[in-house]
Amino acid sequence: EADAYAANQTYQFGEWRFDDICLDFRPDVVIDIRDWWMIEYQQRAAFRKFYKWAIMPTVDSHPQQEQYLATYMDADAVFTYSEYGRDVLENETNGHIKVEGVPSPGANFDALKPHPNKKQHRELFGFVDDVNIIGTVMRNQRRKLYPNLISSFRNMLDNNPDLQSNTYLYLHTSYPDLGWDLPYFIKKYNMGSHTILTYKCLSCGSFFPSFFQGAKTSCQKCGKINAVLPNTSQGLTTEELGAVMNWFDIYVQYSVCEGFGMPQVEAAACGVPLITVKYSAMESVGEKLKAEFIEPKSFFWDSPTHSERAIPDDEQLSKKIAEFVRLPRSMKSKKGMDCYIGAKRNYTWDRAAAIWEDYLDKIEPESHEETWESKPEIHRYTNQIPDNIQNNNDFISWAIQNVWGQSDKTNSYVAMRLLRDLNDGKAPQGLGSIHYDDNSFADNQMSRQDFSVEDAMNTLANMCDYNNSWEEKRAQLSQSNDWSSIPRPYFLSLVKPDINTTNLAD
Repeated sequence: EADAYAANQTYQFGEWRFDDICLDFRPDVVIDIRDWWMIEYQQRAAFRKFYKWAIMPTVDSHPQQEQYLATYMDADAVFTYSEYGRDVLENETNGHIKVEGVPSPGANFDALKPHPNKKQHRELFGFVDDVNIIGTVMRNQRRKLYPNLISSFRNMLDNNPDLQSNTYLYLHTSYPDLGWDLPYFIKKYNMGSHTILTYKCLSCGSFFPSFFQGAKTSCQKCGKINAVLPNTSQGLTTEELGAVMNWFDIYVQYSVCEGFGMPQVEAAACGVPLITVKYSAMESVGEKLKAEFIEPKSFFWDSPTHSERAIPDDEQLSKKIAEFVRLPRSMKSKKGMDCYIGAKRNYTWDRAAAIWEDYLDKIEPESHEETWESKPEIHRYTNQIPDNIQNNNDFISWAIQNVWGQSDKTNSYVAMRLLRDLNDGKAPQGLGSIHYDDNSFADNQMSRQDFSVEDAMNTLANMCDYNNSWEEKRAQLSQSNDWSSIPRPYFLSLVKPDINTTNLAD
């Protein structure tokens, strides 16, 4: 099984076992809240016609790829993380996508809250009273603008020498990771004595702030050389993150784009004011949190996604940080409280759950006699191309209906992709299959191989065979009402049997 799982990169997102689980569980609704490449297989799954498909994809920039939009348009309901995402999907499909709602993630207000005594809280971790801490919580990846943030902070200090003795940049992030060589930029901009990071001890579990001491250093509590910069697998608890955020005077989100930017809301829940970029979800979230905005200075086109991304104005960031630091403490507290109120009003899990609940309550489930227990649809295709096929367009239309057996897919993305490749006589070979967009061709250095009518026939025949095999399994399961005569993955044998085999209320 390990070899089969490793055979396709997309299997890690669930494609490998999705049809098995659907056949066993027979869902009326499938909900997925992930990026496009993690959910797209559910659109083309063998049993797609038997369930309502509700999705909440990440929309972090525009324009969206046409294939993404085509996938979303096939869903029965689309939700988005932000109002920005909603507007992009509705505008770019000319209203063909009508977003059901915006159930934005909520902060954990039990674990994330303003500390009642910030001065005492800071002193507990070694900070002096008059220190200014400008903090961020972002993963170390390319789209997070750590080099710009560090250089902007350096410029702020150079232009405000009176702040150099008590103003620090705090980076809660990891190194090494997927993005930037942080030590290089800390050294390049002479920020070693002005950049603080979080370390987490893997031995005793304590965490503490420190100037950069390498990827691993000695723990301030137990002394063992096993304290690392936190990452996605060895991070802080939510309560510990709240403690870190309560050290901040102001939080900065500095990125080329965001699908939501959860740390902005988490910082606001801690009563920390916010500076963010006026682009993508950062803008719509920032508006609700009464954030200070950094205007984009320019935009660039991102090759893998073919979307525009923002380059914020570093000079404006430097000025806004200096202006904020010089504010009276009472004004800083008011700005923090405004952010907190905005978070409480707009970003709670109760609010998000209510939006999903409203959608689910409106669904009228179909009888399983019309879906999961219906007569199997086995398509027997032909390899004989009619003599009256005159061109590639006619061939693709005929083949989708007669080989694949999907007459409703003649205008689908797959149809357009096959036609393009057939006209070019070449098809990219790389991640996934015919279902994956190849905009990232150059970035991933995929190869292009010859593509003929025979190749198109084989592609569609394989897709038909796949659907037929699952229809045959479904028919066998409906007749026997158990898996005794059907090959079943081992993990499903451990699932508690469903004593209610119908989707209708008793």
